[in-house]
Amino acid sequence: MARALVRCAAGFLGLALAAACSPGDGSADRETERRSELDERSERALSAGAASLYVDPADFDFSENPDLLDRLLADPHGYFRFINVPFSRRVCDLFADQLSALSSEQARSFQLNLHGDAHVEQYAITDLGRGLTDFDDSSQGPPFLDLIRFAVSLRLASRINSWDEVAEEELVRTFLRGYASALEDPAIEAPEPAVIERLRSSFSQDTPGYLTWVDSLMEPVPPEVESELHDALRSFAEAMVEEHPQVDRGYFAPVRLGYLTLGVGSALDTKFIVRVAGPSPDPMDDDVIEIKRVRDLAGIDCIQTQDDDPLRVLLSQARISYEPFQWLGYLRLAEGNFWTHGWVHNYEEIDIDRTFRSPDELAEVAFDAGVQLGIGHPKLAATPFDQILRRQLLEHLDAHPGEIERLSGELAEQVNEAWSHFASEVRSGLQPDAES
Repeated sequence: MARALVRCAAGFLGLALAAACSPGDGSADRETERRSELDERSERALSAGAASLYVDPADFDFSENPDLLDRLLADPHGYFRFINVPFSRRVCDLFADQLSALSSEQARSFQLNLHGDAHVEQYAITDLGRGLTDFDDSSQGPPFLDLIRFAVSLRLASRINSWDEVAEEELVRTFLRGYASALEDPAIEAPEPAVIERLRSSFSQDTPGYLTWVDSLMEPVPPEVESELHDALRSFAEAMVEEHPQVDRGYFAPVRLGYLTLGVGSALDTKFIVRVAGPSPDPMDDDVIEIKRVRDLAGIDCIQTQDDDPLRVLLSQARISYEPFQWLGYLRLAEGNFWTHGWVHNYEEIDIDRTFRSPDELAEVAFDAGVQLGIGHPKLAATPFDQILRRQLLEHLDAHPGEIERLSGELAEQVNEAWSHFASEVRSGLQPDAES
């Protein structure tokens, strides 16, 4: 199943996302001319900041995942989730001068554990606990990447819920207070947000229903890919048994597997879902493991790890998660490196459109996420040296008061502008000329 980015995108909702690419009829030349005109128009229509956050819908094939395009068109936060790499590049550019002026000692203190894609809808409640999850874009780098991204997410969530500017600003300040509180006292425990109890009340122990749902998510894989996965899972099982001697290799014997297309930022990445045998022959004991392609983060200049090394994902999850998932590991396929984690029966992410009844409820989540990042960012260094990192981070925040608040406000405007342009281009259809 192809996952590559392509120019000739299939139609969606009756609108062609790019001109048909039929060789030999001159359409390719006309499409090249038309695209050049559209690119020039796009550059004129967008501010410089928004242009850096704009992605061309014609560069993506949404035909295999039309729900993804629907999510991107729905609101600017969905689009914001999709453009994490361009967004991170933009943030690096904004801090480039500040980073270059750091001493070598200060620069070391800015290479911390990063979640890499921290936003409100990454906050989840599961059978294991609560907190930020999904570490696909994790790395090591300056903390402002996580701080700015979560702050922009809070602003977009506030606007989508039609809350006023006072509430929006207070959400960002509350998040930063949580972060600073954890830097001052890494033993802090944030109060459990009120929405957690509400989300947890919907949890179910319907194992047959859960496994039926898992099976429904699987899309067929070619026989050669399935064979490769079976081989890789045997090696994976050996590694898991060494790490978890209470289980045997048979636990990880694949029962059923397929491609997985859930997600927003990761929706076009290659992912597999595998139902494994679990601790007994009883199918109700089956477990579920997700296998995700490690994303290449090349082009984000201010982070240390830009390649597809799976260890960056595993280490960040272990250091930042309140409760890391089970079966963290990795395997190699012909396509590249993949990382693994076990699923839980109950997993509910925050939904900015439906979860919150007031700004105060989101503020509780914001504080908790700030605490989680404040605890996890400095864990790169062992105690007592993490104290040095925490102190330097606090000194930096004190030396630049209001910086995160100001820049997150500007970037939220730019994200909205880029999203509006993206949605306009899609809805205009990017229709080829009638003679094409």
